[in-house]
Amino acid sequence: MRDDMSRQGILLAATVALLGSVRSAPAQTEIELRAATTEYHFADLSYTHSSGLVLDAVYIGLPGVDQLFLGAGYEFDPTPGTCLIPILYGVSGSDTRGVTLGGLVSLDGARWHFEGFFGHFFRTDGDVADYTFVDTLDLTRAIGRWEVGVSADAFAIEGEVGWLAGPTLKRHDGLGAWALSARFGDEQELRLTRKFDF
Repeated sequence: MRDDMSRQGILLAATVALLGSVRSAPAQTEIELRAATTEYHFADLSYTHSSGLVLDAVYIGLPGVDQLFLGAGYEFDPTPGTCLIPILYGVSGSDTRGVTLGGLVSLDGARWHFEGFFGHFFRTDGDVADYTFVDTLDLTRAIGRWEVGVSADAFAIEGEVGWLAGPTLKRHDGLGAWALSARFGDEQELRLTRKFDF
C-alpha cells in the first residue's frame, strides 16, 4: 500500500513538472532535406502547433530501402534552451511495417548546441528486424552565424552495431540553416543538409 502511494506521488510530481514545462509558443513548420554520397536520401516535414503538439512526416531512402514515418508527439521546454520531443511513428516501407518510439533532445547554451534523435523500431510485419538508432547526433559550437563541431549516427540491429562520425560545419541564414558533414566509420560519407523554418 505504501509503495503504491509512493509511486502515485512520484507520478503526480512528474506530471506536474511536465505540465509546468509547457508554454505557449508560435506555431512552426520545418522542412529538412538531406543528401549524401552513400545514396542516402532524407526528407522531413514537421509542424509544431502553439499548444506543443508535433506532427511529423519523414521519408528515408537507401539503396534497396524506402521507408515512410508518420508520427505525432509533444514538445516540452522544461528550461530555457532545453527542448524534449517524445514522438510515436507508424512506419511503412519496402518489405516492412511497424512503429518507432523515439525522441528528440535539443540543448542550447550560450555557445554550445547539442541535438540528437534517439529511437527504436518495433517490427509488426515484414523482413526488417527490430533496430535501435541514433540519428544525426550533433555537438557544435556557435561562431556568429556558423557552427563547428561533430556529427554522428549509430544503429544496432540483430546484435550488430554500425556507426558514422566526423566533423560538421553549419551556417544559419534567414530561411534556416545549411550543414555539411564528412563522416567516417562503417563507410565514408559526405552529407549535405538544408533546413527551412517558417
